[in-house]
Amino acid sequence: MVDLSYQTPSPSQLAAAEAVVARFAERWARPDADALRDLMHPDTQNLIPPMTEPGDREAVVEHFRRVFAMLPDLRLEVLRWAPTGDAVLVEWRAYATVAGVLLDWTGVDRFNIRGDAMYEARVYWDTRGLAERMAAAMPAPTVP
Repeated sequence: MVDLSYQTPSPSQLAAAEAVVARFAERWARPDADALRDLMHPDTQNLIPPMTEPGDREAVVEHFRRVFAMLPDLRLEVLRWAPTGDAVLVEWRAYATVAGVLLDWTGVDRFNIRGDAMYEARVYWDTRGLAERMAAAMPAPTVP
């Protein structure tokens, strides 16, 4: 059976969580794919939509290069966060312009930290809802 009790972070885990969340917020205020690298251990395994399997640090950096090419003004702001053991939950709001329309959406990152970096992460948001809002922002195709 899985232990569902809250795991109070140790003082060192709490300090590490505070430091990682502060860097996370700083990096996402002016994101650059390469600058996100220092948030992750080299052996991290992160799963971020629309990835179909977890990627290591370099796969995640490459993923964000593609994302920033499509959404160059993408920004995240941390709304709140909470630690449990070596895991941290970060609720955020994202902003990006699509076809001249500013969209925003909320999501959650759940990551585990070792030292001062993530060694595993999962990211969640309403991908379908966002895709529908992005499609609605796009101009209708013209029929010749």
